[in-house]
Amino acid sequence: MTANHDPRSYTVKTFLPWTDGTGKRWRGWKLLPLTIPFVIIYNIVAWVVFVPAAEKRGRHYWIDDDAVGHLLFQIPNLTADPRQAVLSIVTGPWINHDSLQLIYVTALLLLFGAVFEVREGTIRLMLIFFSTSFVAALFSGFLLHLIYPHIWDIRFFEIAWNRNWTGGSAGCFGLLGAFAARARRPWMLVSLFVAWECFIWWVNLRNYTSVFHFSAMATGFAITCWWLPPIRGRRK
Repeated sequence: MTANHDPRSYTVKTFLPWTDGTGKRWRGWKLLPLTIPFVIIYNIVAWVVFVPAAEKRGRHYWIDDDAVGHLLFQIPNLTADPRQAVLSIVTGPWINHDSLQLIYVTALLLLFGAVFEVREGTIRLMLIFFSTSFVAALFSGFLLHLIYPHIWDIRFFEIAWNRNWTGGSAGCFGLLGAFAARARRPWMLVSLFVAWECFIWWVNLRNYTSVFHFSAMATGFAITCWWLPPIRGRRK
């Protein structure tokens, strides 16, 4: 006796999110601004905060650490000044460290964050964005505490230890994980997002940033799979 396989179960749609009838319904382009308030507000605030405090260094504009340094996350503060560390984890996602990161975060939110907010709602988007930023900072920070300098004392980790960490990219990668989790077969999107981050690391980053990104993406995926049930019965 042979099993019958439905060819439709192997279509491209199975690798894309919200193609199974879940999620809030699309309300049209005219109402789009009303359905993505967080994406709009975040981008406005991020640009308004960055532009006055930016200074040109080389090819890019960078945030002035002297102006906003007290609002930026520093890994040593997790043990040296926990209160300041928690405060900076809350404020940090709004302050991108250079113009390249600001443009990158803006693009990710418009491409993926807006779709997630339309389909899952503003509250869920904010939950994913901020919780994954928080978890990524804690995980990456405490992991570096365990590694550096006692186990592995190299320049790569020394730079990560001494620099400021800030921006919305970790939260965006949390949203990428949540985005992939809504597909019936999420492995394709997860693989693409991981490959993309590896490519960006190779051509541009070459630093500890990817630890933040991957931990945020894994957290966003887990939260969406295990604690955020799909929204059903609301699409036409």
